[in-house]
Amino acid sequence: MAAITCALTLSAKADLQFLKAVDFSNGPNDPGTNHDALEAFLGFNPGPLNLTHNYESGLSGAVDVFPGEYFVVHYGKGKGGSSKGGSWEFFQVINGETSVTFPANGNEAGNDPFGHGGISSARGFGGEQKVPDSGTTAMLLGCAFTGLGLVRRYLKR
Repeated sequence: MAAITCALTLSAKADLQFLKAVDFSNGPNDPGTNHDALEAFLGFNPGPLNLTHNYESGLSGAVDVFPGEYFVVHYGKGKGGSSKGGSWEFFQVINGETSVTFPANGNEAGNDPFGHGGISSARGFGGEQKVPDSGTTAMLLGCAFTGLGLVRRYLKR
């Protein structure tokens, strides 16, 4: 049982790829600043903030994500961290995953000299969002039934 639990834990972590850590420097930790820092690192616009993936609490366990989504995660300085304000760590969701668990402390996922403390926020940007089709399917189905009704009516004559 312990081996299965360990295997599942390791496979879940493999779907959250650590990209880089940057010095937080006590700057503002808000969605706009997070987006700008991520864009500067990536060299392209990662997409808008996903409002349903703006986590500022409840980060002790699996959270919902979009495949390909980028995350900016803030960690405090903690013991051994070199930055007064901790760090931002950049991650990307890989392997089509829709649920991941963020490391509880900075410097657990990759080389982060700035923040070794606890997680305080995680914000997601971009990714492959699965959006409902807003009734298009129902409209097409209605048109098909209407068409069948008209064909039936004309074939009766």
